Amino acid sequence: MSKSTLVDVTVLPDTSISLKVLSDIHIPTFCNNAIASTSIDINGQSYSIFIQEDAVSLTLCKSYDASSDAYFVEDRTITLEHPVETLKGFYFGDQPWLICYHSDFEYSQCYRINTADLTLEKVVATRVGTGFTTIAPLYYRNDVFFVAYNKNTGAVAKYQMMSPAYSPLYCQVSWSATWAQGWTRFAFFRLGGENFFIKTNEKYSKVNIDHFMDSIDLGSHPVLNESATPVMLGLTDVQTFYDTNNAPYFYTYQPDGSMTFNRFDGDCDGWKVALTCQQAVDSSLRHTVQLPERVLILLCQNK
Repeated sequence: MSKSTLVDVTVLPDTSISLKVLSDIHIPTFCNNAIASTSIDINGQSYSIFIQEDAVSLTLCKSYDASSDAYFVEDRTITLEHPVETLKGFYFGDQPWLICYHSDFEYSQCYRINTADLTLEKVVATRVGTGFTTIAPLYYRNDVFFVAYNKNTGAVAKYQMMSPAYSPLYCQVSWSATWAQGWTRFAFFRLGGENFFIKTNEKYSKVNIDHFMDSIDLGSHPVLNESATPVMLGLTDVQTFYDTNNAPYFYTYQPDGSMTFNRFDGDCDGWKVALTCQQAVDSSLRHTVQLPERVLILLCQNK
């Protein structure tokens, strides 16, 4: 029987990290069966969204319900028109949205979440091509973008969401390039109002922290570019989170359950390890929930 682990993460005032495994929490089956997930605030409440094994069923739930002191309280399940293996939450026009993609299909789908009844409205489909391995939204000043990268070809492009006054919303390419092949485990974060991401290259044994972007029509440039350690190359996952002062951190996960929690340096030219620990081995999905005072990490065991 599958058994998932929920870890409560708190960054203390001295920037050290405290972990608490919530061992008595019931984790619903739809969490264990998920193949992709994201979280987003809707009406001041954190919601978690899980894509089920069939790749077209989306389960939306409250990440934490204070009234019942329960976690991952299901609200509804929605059947999507197209399969999904990657999804991310973002905000556009003061509304919560989802961007969804499957590498077997050419189009990414953007859905607006109706805050009144928590239904989805597909607003725009953007042709990006097949085989892309990273899809992520990002903000620049008052504009919203998403970036798509294919680790097998190196193709990368940045799309800007456009909302003209008298025509339908659409996305257009504002920049494209060819990067090295092999970049993976992208984890995006913001520092000082600027966009950054950490990434690892398994083909060329590199780890980078990049700044993205200096203007709408420009791409990224490395702030850190160094050789990756064998441990970094063997990671399953890297995800970012924030403390109560919006300082960025990231955690890493290895197949044997080893985890590190790290604080980015203020100039983004490296990081400091704040904590190492051992958690459940061979988790199939790591789901992160950013709450105002703490962070939840669900290690899903779909085995």
